[in-house]
This record gives sequence, C-alpha cells and structure tokens, in this order.
Amino acid sequence: MKWFLLFFLLFPAFARAATIEVCKTCEVQAIDDAIARAKAGDIVKVQSGIYAGPLFIDKPLHLIGIGRPVIDGLHKEHVFYLRADDTTIEGFVIQNSGSSYISEYAGIRVEEAKGCRLLNNIFENNTYSIYLAKVDGCLVAQNQITGNAKDEVLSGNGVHAWYSSHIVIRQNDVQRHRDGLYLEFTPDSLVEENVISHNLRYGLHFMYSPGNRYFKNIFAENQTGVAVMYSKNVEMLQNRFEKSWGRVSYGLLLKDISDSRIFGNRFSKNTVGIFADGITRILFEQNDFKNNGWAVNILGNSEENIFSKNNFYENYFDVATNTMSPLNTFADNYWSGYRGYDLDRDGRGDVPFRPMKIFGLWISRYPELVSLLASPVIEFLEMAEKVFPVLTPKSLEDKTPSMKPLTAKL
Repeated sequence: MKWFLLFFLLFPAFARAATIEVCKTCEVQAIDDAIARAKAGDIVKVQSGIYAGPLFIDKPLHLIGIGRPVIDGLHKEHVFYLRADDTTIEGFVIQNSGSSYISEYAGIRVEEAKGCRLLNNIFENNTYSIYLAKVDGCLVAQNQITGNAKDEVLSGNGVHAWYSSHIVIRQNDVQRHRDGLYLEFTPDSLVEENVISHNLRYGLHFMYSPGNRYFKNIFAENQTGVAVMYSKNVEMLQNRFEKSWGRVSYGLLLKDISDSRIFGNRFSKNTVGIFADGITRILFEQNDFKNNGWAVNILGNSEENIFSKNNFYENYFDVATNTMSPLNTFADNYWSGYRGYDLDRDGRGDVPFRPMKIFGLWISRYPELVSLLASPVIEFLEMAEKVFPVLTPKSLEDKTPSMKPLTAKL
C-alpha cells in the first residue's frame, strides 16, 4: 500500500490522466475543442478523418492519430503550434502549412519547450515540415517528410532546429525541401539512421553546433549531401554520401571544422566526395571513396588533418589541393591507382604513392579544361609529372600505401 501511494505522489500526471476521443460521431468532434477541454498530461485520441488547422497546444498533452487522421492547415499559418513541455504528436498526416516571405510557417512549430516527441507522422506540402526554436531534448523519429520545394527563396527545411540542444532526429525519410535537415546553434544532438534525398541545397546543413553526432544516415541525390560549418567535436560514422552530382556539388562540405572524426563512411558517385576549407585536426579513417570525380579536395588553409586506412577506388582524381606545401598526413590508405610493389610482403607498398594529378590541379584553377579529360596529351603529361614532379606538391604522398583494400573495423 505504501508503494502504491508513493507512485501516485511521485507521478501525479498518471493518476489524473484522462483520454478524450475525437471523431465525427463523438461527443467531441473538433481537435481544438478537445485541446481546450484537456488537462495537462491528458491523452487526445483522434480517429481517422480530415480536420482543420491551425491548432495551438499550450499544455503537456499526448495527441495520438488513429487511422492516420489528416490535419489540414488550409495554407494558413502553422498546422500545429506547440508551446508546452512534454507533449507528443504521433500518427497524423500533417499538410498544407502557410507560405510567406517573412514568416517561417511549419507543419509543426515548437517554441521554448522541453521533451517534445514528434513520432510517426506524414508531412506533405508544408513550407517547413518541423521547426524547433529554443527547444531542449526533443525526439523527432520515424516521420515521412516530403516538402514542396521548387526554389530556395520560398522553400523551407524538412527539420529546422535553431538555438536548441539535445535533439534526436532518428529514422526519418526527408525529401524535397530546401535543406533536408538544418541545425543552427544546436549542440549536443544526434542524427541517426535517416534517409535524406532529393533536396534542393543540402541533405544536412549545420552551423555553430559543436558536439553533434551523425550515424548511419543515407544522403542521396541532394545538391550537396552534408555541409558542416563553424563547429568542433563533430563525429560522423557509417554514413553514405551518394550521387551529389553537378557543378558545385559535394558529398560532404567542411568549412572551419576542428577536432572531429569522420570514420567508416562511404562516398560514391559525387562530383567531389569531400571538399575541405579551413579544417584542423580531423581524423578521416576507414572511409570508402568510390567513383567520384574528386575523392578529396582539401584547400591549403587546412592543417594537421590525418587520412588513414581509407580506400580510394576508381575516382578520376583521388586528391586535389591548391597549395604546393600541404600540411596534412596521408598514411596506410589503399589506392586503386597504385602501381608499386611490396618486396618484403608486409602489406605496404615499398614506394610512396603521390595521389595528386597535374590535370587535377589545372581543372581546379580552370574548370573549362574538363573537356580535355582522357586526352592522350594529358596522359603523357601525367606520366611525366610522376617521374619528374614539378607542378604538384611533393609532400602530398602516402609513404605506406596498402596493397589491398582495407576492411573497416567499426
């Protein structure tokens, strides 16, 4: 009996929680009416049907859609506007937010709240699907998020987090927005097991967000897979960056990043696998680069970075840089273009591999020269540069190239 009483003293919300049913034949037929009647901690169950937004939630509630009820914002403001802690919205079709040049309308907008849970919803035809502003500890999971982006001016992002922290974005399918995911001033967050594709600009874009982790995501056919800017202590593990192809397209764009780890990822069929500008003390290890135009393009303002135990397969250019004195280390990588030998049979080539081609240097300066790819003259100059290196940096070499592809040990 004492434990029974203690349970209700410590968890009064469970003791008082009630369930309100909403349907066309129920006593309560409108969701906003149910929200008004509900007390903090109550459950609102909404049966299938079409219901009008906008809906405002200002108390902790658990809203559950049964049979995929549709909440239609009628192209007005936010479909759901949430300003309450510990609120769950799950199981709905959320569509037709407003659109504006000056207001960031969303399918669900959450402001100044903690512990929200946005689960298993379908978002369609919203400017921003989910917008989190000054939110802490929110879970966004298993949602199908499809935008209506046609240009970058009037389009919004799939999940947008601003001045938030401890956000978990897991197992969502996000497509056809400006950016699939956008995080700004949002540290200590996790992005995991999402499929992010066909977005106009970036699959994932984040700035000023240290301590974030990105695990097992697929970024496919976005203009750029991921852009990481002005952050540190970032970890990216077992992601796939695929088919970002175009004049200014990258699998992964790094700008002013430091003290981070990029481990066990796969970069395939991108114009540039990784483009690095102003990065410092980053470990690139056990990544696969396959069939990219450039596997890695790292600018001369990047220092003290290590590329170790990566596989470079059949990229047109494995590595490019714009400096004659790069200050980065390449060691123990596999290069499909390596033609050296291993007389002592230790698994490492006996002669160094110099991955930068002279033509890669020229194209980085004069992109129009791409029309000369595979020209016999270029092939002759590449051979001559290998024997007598003059124009490519002598210090950019792997002194211990692996003779066989390496298997990631995650």
